[in-house]
Amino acid sequence: MISQDVVLVRYGEITLKDSWTRQSWERILAGNIAFYLQKAGVEYRSERGEGRIFVFTSDQRASEIISRVFGVVSASPASTVPSNLEEIARAAVDLAKQAAPKSFAIRPRRSGVSFSSEEIGRAVGEAVRVATGSKVNLSRPEMEIFVEARRERSFIFTRIVPGVGGLPLGSQGKMLALISGGIDSPVAAWLMMKRGCPVSLLHFDSRPYADAISQCRRSAEVLGQWSSGRKIDFITVPISRGIEKIAAHYPRATCILCRRLMYLIAAQVMEKQQCLGVVTGYSMGQVASQTAENILAEQAGMCLPVFHPLISMDKTEIVDLARKIGTYEITEETKSCTAVPAKPMTRASREEMLRAEEILGLREMAGRLVEEMKVERIG
Repeated sequence: MISQDVVLVRYGEITLKDSWTRQSWERILAGNIAFYLQKAGVEYRSERGEGRIFVFTSDQRASEIISRVFGVVSASPASTVPSNLEEIARAAVDLAKQAAPKSFAIRPRRSGVSFSSEEIGRAVGEAVRVATGSKVNLSRPEMEIFVEARRERSFIFTRIVPGVGGLPLGSQGKMLALISGGIDSPVAAWLMMKRGCPVSLLHFDSRPYADAISQCRRSAEVLGQWSSGRKIDFITVPISRGIEKIAAHYPRATCILCRRLMYLIAAQVMEKQQCLGVVTGYSMGQVASQTAENILAEQAGMCLPVFHPLISMDKTEIVDLARKIGTYEITEETKSCTAVPAKPMTRASREEMLRAEEILGLREMAGRLVEEMKVERIG
């Protein structure tokens, strides 16, 4: 009988980078994995090499913990054996005897050993077949036994735990994610984290038109669970005075001009937070303000990069991700903003919006509102 003594950690895009970048990102990923293992009280030691991170531990929780770290494609709890066919076959037979499958397949890989993958499959498969009486079925086996044969040691396992993928958090620059209290914006922030970007979160306090501070803070706490120990700044800026002025002068364009005010505020907060871009929860056509024409009008003349990671996703996809992340239940009951007009503008003219911005003095207003911002550290 053999038991787990290591977790094989696989990553994807890191392997495509040049040597310096790959080693740098591997170190970041290994550090992020270490944070969660230590937090859970898992005893381990780790090594990097040959396109893998090897986490040596007998703790059965380790593979599931590791699979939730950004940058991990998959993780497998495995057993270490010497790199010779006899020992590999013996370990595979022990595994097969425990499971007693009606059919099985050997899935071999090799690197730096004298025997081929075909030789592994043939020798190990025959040993399992003779010892258990199970049939070989390469297309739909009841049990798969994976073998990774390497120069110094080999690994035997039967499970591949899917990871979240992406890039290691901290390998890219920090982003300022706008968070509204709805379902979409925490998912957008999470997706940028998945691409390696730490985030600060900016919420526009629009009471009495909408009150979502509690939902936003709770979503921030959930995102903090994915942040590999990095603190997340939860920032609030009051915006109700701006909404009131906009709605009084340009009622049908309230949403677009309000967004322009938000971007003007975000540009200043982004600089204070040393962020490299602004992130929204926009999904093309999902609501009236998120048409191509309106997006163009509300961002015209803004000197800041704006990222829309949800832009091509439909609501079902976003909701599924929110459930996976853990923010859906927090945000599903958030009420809509009462300042939204009955018939909002859907094809705004950017020239008209730029003129309205100047008439209303939105840039000056943004500067005054930023002075009232509050920052709370979460995580």
